[in-house]
Amino acid sequence: MFSFIKWFSSLMENAKKKKGLWFTLLTTVSLMGIFASLYFVNFLVSDVAQKTYENQKNHYVLSFKNKIISQNEYTEAVALTLSKNKYIADDFFSNDQNSTINIAKKSKEIVGKINSALGKKSISISYEKVSKISKIIGIDITKNGAVFKSSVPMIDKNGTIMSVVVTKNIDTLVEKYKKQDKVFAFLLTESSSHKIDRKLKKSVYVSYHDKFYIKSATYDKSFVDQLKSVDFGGKLEENGFIKDSKYFYVYQKVYDVHGDYAGLAFVAEQVKDDNSFVNLVKNLVNSVTMVALGLIVSMLLFLF
Repeated sequence: MFSFIKWFSSLMENAKKKKGLWFTLLTTVSLMGIFASLYFVNFLVSDVAQKTYENQKNHYVLSFKNKIISQNEYTEAVALTLSKNKYIADDFFSNDQNSTINIAKKSKEIVGKINSALGKKSISISYEKVSKISKIIGIDITKNGAVFKSSVPMIDKNGTIMSVVVTKNIDTLVEKYKKQDKVFAFLLTESSSHKIDRKLKKSVYVSYHDKFYIKSATYDKSFVDQLKSVDFGGKLEENGFIKDSKYFYVYQKVYDVHGDYAGLAFVAEQVKDDNSFVNLVKNLVNSVTMVALGLIVSMLLFLF
């Protein structure tokens, strides 16, 4: 080790005596140091950027799940309220021919009061006779499309079982995400689309990416058009997110109350805004790289 240090010191002394060789050696070593350092810094910064994207994806997914929970809680609360109303139950279980009219009227009054207290909500209510007691809460595909659904049972003194069914369209999330400067879209799987009313499907839904159906008129046109160019496999499927020149996309597979694969929920943020999340990460990466380059050059000049 000592011999190598002595040899290296001797080489440096001889190189300094030959200015051309010394300059060439100094330049070569400096450039090698700069490029090696830049590669290392770029690797570290890219890794940080990737992890930042992943954290943002996790935030999107958590936010989406929380919104689902919130919508399910709302429909369940309405269903439970209606199931505990003895007047509706009495009308339903009676043989009075006007019972159906009375149920609809009283349900409307109750839901109206709930909506006044919690804000405008687009919900639908129906009543069904069922053979067993079971409460169903979650996303379902009905003849009207994808909905948040809560089905709560009611039983009369004779053991007859009825279920109060409250649904709310999943597209109500569009406005919620719009307030957060994000866009939302839900894509139905081809198998799930068969559950939708044929006339509704023909007039509202369009085939999308071959394997899905989408209510294109309901969602942001620019987003729907751009999403067509996104490969649903590859990096999107591997990472759960992807970005292009216009959007940062996050998707989540959605399963219905029966456990069947119902579709894909997409949430995205535009990147054209200077304050967008993607541009903030990009600017941070560029700034860190430039600062690191300056420090590396300064250190090399100081050493030599």
